[in-house]
Amino acid sequence: MALGPFSVTYMRSQFADYSEILYLDSFGIFLPRPRLEKDLFSFVKPFPWEVWTGLLVLLGLSVCLGVFMKWFTNALNLPGTGSDLVFRPNWLFKALLLKPFNPEPSLLKSRVMVGTWLVTSLILCTAYQGVLTSMLAAPSVNIPVNSLEDLVSYRRIPYAYEYGTALHQLFMVATSGTFKTVHDNAFQVTSLFEERERIKEERFALLCDFFSMKKVISDDYGATSQCNFYIAREAIWVIPMAFVFPKKSRLIPEINKWVGILKESGLFSYYVGQFTSNATHCLVPPGKENGVTTLVLSLTDFAGIFTVLGVGLVLSLVVFLLEKTVHSLNHKTNY
Repeated sequence: MALGPFSVTYMRSQFADYSEILYLDSFGIFLPRPRLEKDLFSFVKPFPWEVWTGLLVLLGLSVCLGVFMKWFTNALNLPGTGSDLVFRPNWLFKALLLKPFNPEPSLLKSRVMVGTWLVTSLILCTAYQGVLTSMLAAPSVNIPVNSLEDLVSYRRIPYAYEYGTALHQLFMVATSGTFKTVHDNAFQVTSLFEERERIKEERFALLCDFFSMKKVISDDYGATSQCNFYIAREAIWVIPMAFVFPKKSRLIPEINKWVGILKESGLFSYYVGQFTSNATHCLVPPGKENGVTTLVLSLTDFAGIFTVLGVGLVLSLVVFLLEKTVHSLNHKTNY
């Protein structure tokens, strides 16, 4: 009999006999835990880039339309000729920010354009405020890998699997598809228990069984009081586990009796739970380890908007200096 239990596979069954199935385990992906990262451009995240691009394009087209309306009015001597109340570009920006107008547009065509932008801005601002509030109240952590397909396509984190396991055999015999890609690109390690510190330091993923992953998480949380690892949501492979014996061993019937007692009494499930009891706290989505907490915003969280403000102030200073320079040159030329 071999210490185990071992995964039950057809290849192994050709050389050894198994006891009664002890339990079902799964192989999955063991990763360094994703963290909530600071983002300089988080203030634009409520809308995707397509919305911002469309808004800028429509704003530009509206300015062009307003300039054309003003030119057309003057060219045909329509009502409003010679007046600057036909169109002002700042009307669109005030409408976008839901600010009052002074002076107000007096012509019907101008009011239609500004009114359309006011309705659009009201909807956009309401949606933006709602999404931004929810993002601040319940920030979400980006989880790039939750399945084997995600891991293969992500390409930003190396991955490995344990040498000599049933999963190794599964990848080794694959001739195409995702399993073949994993076999060609992964490196091999001896054991998760030997590599757990390396996973944290070098940040790579390891494909292994769920019990080992939970045990490592439990031990690590007991030692550090932190959740440093994450188990991807989708399992790779579900496989039965059993004890292994030489072919036609006489011990199998006796061991099967004890295996049945352990399963029926619930002792096996109880002891498995005891071995991995500390893992429960970390078996939640990243960012939810401490439940619902109030997010305290720091200066770093506002770095993006302050950067935009700083660039705008510097740009305004440059324009001011250029205006003063041009004015001085014109003044000297006149005299």
